[in-house]
Amino acid sequence: MAKPQFRWNIKLKKSNSYLGTVYLEEPLPEVEDVIMIGDKKYSLVEIQPGSTRDSHDVFVEEVKKDALKK
Repeated sequence: MAKPQFRWNIKLKKSNSYLGTVYLEEPLPEVEDVIMIGDKKYSLVEIQPGSTRDSHDVFVEEVKKDALKK
């Protein structure tokens, strides 16, 4: 049996701009984890249930390069 996949609709928290959809298997990242989209790093800020059981609306903020040096 195939592992379940979860659809994440990635949006910027600040502007609610849609960045894309990602399909993930477990274990799923959690709030405050950092993910890469293209060549940019984003911190997960909020995860909300989506319109279906296997979808989520995920809000992110871009990680500034200065924040990575700390």
